[in-house]
Amino acid sequence: MFHNLSLNFLNRFNRTAIWKQFAKKSSSIFKNSYLILSFDCDSEKDIALVSDIHNTLEDIGITPVYAVPGELLKKGESVYLKLFDKGAEFLNHGGRKHIYFDEILKREASCFFYDKQDTTTIRNYKYEGHQNLLEVLGIQAKGFRTPHFGTFQDKQHLSLLYSILDELGYHFSTSTIPSKGYAFGPTYKVGKILEIPVTGRFTEPLNIFDTWGYFAAPDKQNNSNDYQQEAEFLATYCRKNPLLINIYGDPSHITKETDFFDSMKILADSAQNINFSQLLEITNEDHCTV
Repeated sequence: MFHNLSLNFLNRFNRTAIWKQFAKKSSSIFKNSYLILSFDCDSEKDIALVSDIHNTLEDIGITPVYAVPGELLKKGESVYLKLFDKGAEFLNHGGRKHIYFDEILKREASCFFYDKQDTTTIRNYKYEGHQNLLEVLGIQAKGFRTPHFGTFQDKQHLSLLYSILDELGYHFSTSTIPSKGYAFGPTYKVGKILEIPVTGRFTEPLNIFDTWGYFAAPDKQNNSNDYQQEAEFLATYCRKNPLLINIYGDPSHITKETDFFDSMKILADSAQNINFSQLLEITNEDHCTV
């Protein structure tokens, strides 16, 4: 099992060792490579964009999963209901919108970080998100993604997360950073909850392979070409090794980015697209228990 010190060392000097060990853990659970693409629809902009993006991805052979704050799910009810009717899976992403327009920066910025909230507030907004999915889509959600989950990774944070998800009767979470996957595997059990960490960049395994860092961050060090190159690296590796690729982004980051859609085609040609509920059905019981 990797520990933080060894992971940091390998991330700098021997990234191949991280992926080799991760593939070994994956092969004990999966026989093939799988791709899960999800979108965090955190902005009102996404309501107008997401249908066209969904259709383009369906033509590629990918049906995305959606994590929508309950407040925005209700605002975009007609749009998200159509996506649900087309077979898209939806996650509980909390009840409250967690970005705002910053008048000084003249762009959207993050707010309402769970690590800054008390237990009662966190519980209330998880329950609110659950109820919103029931009211808008008529479903009992099975899984959850923590808003801004990168700041909610301490032991006490995750313990609270899983205790509330257990109360709700959930089956899975996808709320942890790539290092958790290298340490425990592409899926691992915490009590009754199956945790599914997000995937790291192939060349920088500890950094999340998301759309923000390549398409939207004002101080980004990488660009859309780099995103496609990372996708090609992952695709090449998963053709040779059973691998779970669990990546996410925001629709507003990529709506006009051809490199993103080209990247998804590369990945879809190399790994079978599924959603989280389907993943639960095909995994065996050889999970690490934390």
